[in-house]
Amino acid sequence: MVKPKLVLLLLLCNWLGILAKSATAEEPLVRITNIRRVFHNGQHNAFTDLIQYQGRFYLAFRSCPDGHMVHPTSSIIVLASNDLRAWEKIHQFSVPLRDVRDPHFLEFQGRLFVYTGTWYCGETSPTTRDLNQHLGYCTYTTDGVHWSNPQMLEGTFGHYVWRASKWGDQAYLCGRRKIEFDIRPKGEGPDVESVMLASNDGLIWRKHSLFQESQGDETAFQFDELGNLLAVARRGRDSAELLRSQAPYTEWQRTDLGQYIGGPLLTRWGQNWFVGGRMNTPTGPRTSLSWLIDDQLFTFAQLPSDGDNSYPGFVARDDHHATISWYSSHERDSNGHPITAIYMADLQKSSRAKITVPSSMDSSLQASYLTVPADIEHNANGHEARPLVVSLHSWSANLEQRQIELERLIAQRGWFCLQPDFRGINQTPEACGSQLAQQDILDAVDWVVKHYPIDSDRIYLTGVSGGGHMTLLMNARFPERWTASSAWVGISDLAAWYERHHADKYGEMMKLVCGGQPNDSPKVREDYSARSPLSYLSQAKKVALDIAAGIHDGHSGSVPIRHSIDAFNSIAASLGAPQVSESEITQLSTDDGRLVNPNDGDQGFDPRFEREFYLRRTAGRSRLTIFEGGHEGIASAAMAWFDAHPTRATEKE
Repeated sequence: MVKPKLVLLLLLCNWLGILAKSATAEEPLVRITNIRRVFHNGQHNAFTDLIQYQGRFYLAFRSCPDGHMVHPTSSIIVLASNDLRAWEKIHQFSVPLRDVRDPHFLEFQGRLFVYTGTWYCGETSPTTRDLNQHLGYCTYTTDGVHWSNPQMLEGTFGHYVWRASKWGDQAYLCGRRKIEFDIRPKGEGPDVESVMLASNDGLIWRKHSLFQESQGDETAFQFDELGNLLAVARRGRDSAELLRSQAPYTEWQRTDLGQYIGGPLLTRWGQNWFVGGRMNTPTGPRTSLSWLIDDQLFTFAQLPSDGDNSYPGFVARDDHHATISWYSSHERDSNGHPITAIYMADLQKSSRAKITVPSSMDSSLQASYLTVPADIEHNANGHEARPLVVSLHSWSANLEQRQIELERLIAQRGWFCLQPDFRGINQTPEACGSQLAQQDILDAVDWVVKHYPIDSDRIYLTGVSGGGHMTLLMNARFPERWTASSAWVGISDLAAWYERHHADKYGEMMKLVCGGQPNDSPKVREDYSARSPLSYLSQAKKVALDIAAGIHDGHSGSVPIRHSIDAFNSIAASLGAPQVSESEITQLSTDDGRLVNPNDGDQGFDPRFEREFYLRRTAGRSRLTIFEGGHEGIASAAMAWFDAHPTRATEKE
């Protein structure tokens, strides 16, 4: 059994965690940097929004000495900054006898508005609250310096207003209210509906349409360049919905997004729709960031957050750089008590583009994908050299194959990622570990090193299945080129693999590659051997090579664990180190195989794998792991291996 994910990988992977969900080739890669606390005054600070107006940046949030719930002591604070780093308070307001919260900006009709919902409290904090006594307020400015007094929003009594948007000469708010303004029960719940409120001056509002007949809640509206409406609607603690509507915004299409989103943010960043909010995770509620692609969410990061958190604001500085704000209670004061503070982080999109490099062997143009960190994309000069990770596609794939989880982790570190084609699918003599394919990888690496600030002492290699085969082969043939490598469920002996697959598609592919079956002729047999890592792995004794395979592979997958064990044994033999015995291989080669007499360190739980393992051996700088799993790679473990090996082997090693 796989252990529950009770042990977090690393602090970075905790805060910027990756959701293991497939994505399309459209998903941008994002690096999150400069995570910082921007405000804490000892009070409860929450519910943020962020905007750029007249060349300056503005941040709004609620602050209250009495905590999260409804209190007349609450106020809205507005900060301003020229650079998103240094902030000054320029405005603060409250509404007598009312709780203010959820401030949101809107630039409209030449003014910058801050809208807030307000619960009626009276002189003291109420034990119950009545949505029918709710009322929207705003304050506004035309210069960012002088602000109006709080003004009641006409037409919002009995409505909780939330997030403003605009299209043309109309502004829109989400207003949730009791169905038929029923006075029982108090507060909120399923008997709440959501209406779209409209205004042509930002001050006087009217009902435009009803878009949620029950479970009305926080909803973020956005309009595309044609005026089509897209919205993300919270539904209490149920799954959020994606709403679509066209003018006049009276009919709505709904799609279940499959997960709860608290305090949803919906915005456009470049050509991509972006969603943020509090999502439930195995480790608790986290402020999470997602791409919205084809009406599905692809979550790419979790911001530092826990407990009472979320309600993000967002400002795009350009198509590749943005800043996000949120609040959270994950930090503690000097007495060990949680604080609720305002945070920010910078987001950078990495640029993934196809490059072509002439082969130094046959002069053909060979394609690769190169992902360049956003801060280097437009100016490769003057930057500190960065590591390069070379990611190799699997047996039946080509360079169009995405390894999205690995790509995300590489982007988060601000490293380069190279994904070469090396002659594509393994079904021609030019592919499958040929000298041409090997040279294509080296040529692509050399081209990137020549044209970008690559740390030539930190070049890493990884692949899964057919990519694991090629990772083993490139380490065996060119050990001096790699700082560290991570080979997952790789094929080490093509002839042995053919015997297993002689009657299926893989056998047919190997015959196309090598010109027949291994025993057809000495020439064919030699071709199988020349493309097999086992023929050369004794030369890889100095490389930090991590070899891993899932215990169920070969049963539910296509590559028996023996391929990984034999690869390790070849290196161990060249070093005079102990090998995995034939008896141990037999014990582990059943579907649920276990060692009868494991060595110390053979079994345990590795938080970088987030898995149990049943065999772990080392020889020199190489390591073998047989883990709980199947025919797969684990990107977080590969990157942890690279992090642990920042330098190449020395001559003495």
